[in-house]
Amino acid sequence: MIRAVWAAHGTADEAVLPGLVAPDSHVEFVFHLGSPWRMKRLGQPDWTQQPKAFIYGQNRCCLQFTGTGEVSLVAFRVNPVIAATLLRRPMADLWDQCVPLEDLIGSETSELLDRLRKVTDADRFRILGQWVRRRLSGWDADCRNAQRLFDEVLWRRHHGTMPKVANALGASGRSLRRTFANHAGLSPKEVQLSGRLLTACALLHERHELNVTDIADQTGFYDHAAFTHAFASRVGLGPVRFREEPFVFYERGGQELQATAQLPR
Repeated sequence: MIRAVWAAHGTADEAVLPGLVAPDSHVEFVFHLGSPWRMKRLGQPDWTQQPKAFIYGQNRCCLQFTGTGEVSLVAFRVNPVIAATLLRRPMADLWDQCVPLEDLIGSETSELLDRLRKVTDADRFRILGQWVRRRLSGWDADCRNAQRLFDEVLWRRHHGTMPKVANALGASGRSLRRTFANHAGLSPKEVQLSGRLLTACALLHERHELNVTDIADQTGFYDHAAFTHAFASRVGLGPVRFREEPFVFYERGGQELQATAQLPR
């Protein structure tokens, strides 16, 4: 249920992620055990300091990071259905903002940070896994169905209108919208578009023989202009500029779903 768990340690130059992180409609839980990073959305002038422990649900615009001092952090990423269950509240008003975990779960945050500081990375991953299992005590068939529908729409239902997609998934359009609103805080159409654009991110950085018009066609856009507008509006820069970026991180679909860093050619 955890899509990725990772850690970073060292000086800021060694351990802070370079480049851009593309929006992926997932939620990152981050625990800083050293000097917190600073972050900003692409195009914004000012850097803001991250809290010691926080969540970030990234649905729009690439993120950038910088840092100073000694970095030590552990983090994990989940889809918003799982995040809403972990937080025991809807995600609707939490997207695209850095929210201190203490504001959401109270003093449990400091207790968790104290435990994480005292152990190795392997034990940190184990502690976080135990915490996730305990917080998912309310996970039920309704949550499992919402998770299934979210993953289907994000990764596999990139073509067709939402009424047709809902019908193929055995739901009505109205019930699909209600399920996504209650469990993910996003509309099915937003999730479908996110999946199409994540596919475009992978094609732009991994298939250099394809031009932008080819990628627009493969991801279901009417033409080059419609794709460029949608991509720039959601990601924060156009597809040509995105392709030119030497370091980008994005979620990928497939048997193993993982964040991918594309190194300079």
